[in-house]
Amino acid sequence: MANQNLQELFQKITDKGFTKASGFKIRDFQEGKVTLEVTPKEELAQFLGYVHAGVVTGLADHAAGAAYASVLSDSRSCMTIELKINFMKPAQGEMLAAEATVISAGNTIGVVQSNVYGETGDVRSLCATALITLRAVTIKA
Repeated sequence: MANQNLQELFQKITDKGFTKASGFKIRDFQEGKVTLEVTPKEELAQFLGYVHAGVVTGLADHAAGAAYASVLSDSRSCMTIELKINFMKPAQGEMLAAEATVISAGNTIGVVQSNVYGETGDVRSLCATALITLRAVTIKA
């Protein structure tokens, strides 16, 4: 699938459900590397005021799925089958950004590294890193 068509499809997917409610947006979309962002808001916070770990995990996972899907053939997409995430710091800042890079792009299984940063102005702070394994699936028309 052409990169532009895939990006448009991914934007449609992102504009639904949890990802829409959370406010996820595409910042950069390249073959094998995708960056998503979300602006923290009160509805996404946990009890201490930081962005909830579930939102951070969802951001990392969604970026990883897009990155792996970007290297698959036209009729294929993917689903997460395993996710391991480490949280280093509370998720905070004016923006959170997940940078996902494909590490292994097998025909059936892909592995993606997804780092989540808190950003305020030009200052970035790594708050989480995830290793995500995905299975390629055929899209039914």
